[in-house]
This record gives sequence, structure tokens and C-alpha cells, in this order.
Amino acid sequence: MSQESYKSDSDGILLFLAGMALGMVGGGLAGILFAPKSGDELRADANAYVRGLPGRMNDELHNPNARTREFIDKTRYSIESQVGKVKKDRDADRMAKAKKAEELASGYDFN
Repeated sequence: MSQESYKSDSDGILLFLAGMALGMVGGGLAGILFAPKSGDELRADANAYVRGLPGRMNDELHNPNARTREFIDKTRYSIESQVGKVKKDRDADRMAKAKKAEELASGYDFN
């Protein structure tokens, strides 16, 4: 490769890195300027959230009944709905076959 090819590649990489650095600085400044709470308040909220996780996880693990029932009910409804559709299609197919057999037996086309 020629020297110019290396130069254009390195210029592109430098421009990309400069753009990335500017984006990070701009994002950081925007985050500081538009933060809804002070740093101490955000840290306290995050700390309280993290400290509360074990208790919430224990509640979910020891009392899964509500979620399990909801899942079972949704699954049951979905299965029953699909079974109903299959039965309806099966009945329609049986009716069509019976009509066709009747047409053939009578020698008359009802269509």
C-alpha cells in the first residue's frame, strides 16, 4: 500500500476518535446539566434500590403463586382458543365432505 493510503486511514481513525471523545464530553455535560437530582440524592436512591433487591427477590421466589397462576391462565386461554379454531375447521371440513357426498349420491350439483 502507498503512503497516502496509510495517511488517509489514520486520518479517518483520528477523526472517528475525536468525534467519539466530543460525544462523550457532550453527553457527560448534558447529563450533569439536565440531571433531575443532585449527585448525593441519586447515590442515595441507587443505594436504597440495591439494598431493597434481596427483599424483593425473596418475595418473588417464596410467593410465585400469582405469577404462576397468571401464566397458567394465559396459556390455558391460548390453548382453548386454538382448540376451538381447530374444531371449527374440522366441523366445516366434515360439512363440506357430507355436502359433496350428498351431491355425488343424488347426481345433482347444488352449486
